[in-house]
Amino acid sequence: MQLFPRALLPFSLVGLTLLAACATDSEPPRNNGVNDVRKACEVRSAWTRAGTETCINCMAAAPSPKCQCESFKEFGGFCEIQEVERHAELTCTSLLDDCAHTCSKLDCNCLEGCYAQAARCKQLAGARDGCVTAVCAQYCE
Repeated sequence: MQLFPRALLPFSLVGLTLLAACATDSEPPRNNGVNDVRKACEVRSAWTRAGTETCINCMAAAPSPKCQCESFKEFGGFCEIQEVERHAELTCTSLLDDCAHTCSKLDCNCLEGCYAQAARCKQLAGARDGCVTAVCAQYCE
């Protein structure tokens, strides 16, 4: 006795292929870029347009929830999942955030030092920072 008729095999393979294709369309792959706090900092320190409005908007909007704002449509929300995961991590405290924000934007040693005692937070911040750096490079380099 055959549990699955061979005649249906091609149709089931097509169905699985379509299901996989639809799943891929609904959730794009993550882009964590360099996936490292220090490397992302080093990339950003070489940017020549970091002070421009578009670059600043990208840096702020990429890790934020996607909005219907026309000026943020090209980068808004692209790194939201990385920011949500970082924010949910218990070792990513407000004191650590304050430390990272007080570092000069070009002081990668300072930034990395903030994460010295929080390895998991550093990993998640690296994913977020790497993503933002990758998404915003075209507007900031």
